Amino acid sequence: MANVTVMLSDKGSYREVEMETLPRNVRAAITDLTAKSPQTSVTVDQLGALYRIRLPAPANVCLDVLSVA
Repeated sequence: MANVTVMLSDKGSYREVEMETLPRNVRAAITDLTAKSPQTSVTVDQLGALYRIRLPAPANVCLDVLSVA
């Protein structure tokens, strides 16, 4: 996987986070999505256990991932 910047919004504002801090299934989804599209930044919105992963143009993809313990 290329060097991907992950911007996480969990309290209303976006901040850059390391991939290792995200749950395993969210990391796997980001890895799969960015492998198919040459993205350098990914936006992740978190609401409790729900993570919405957004890839900007040219992909324009939005994927919801539920993270459970």
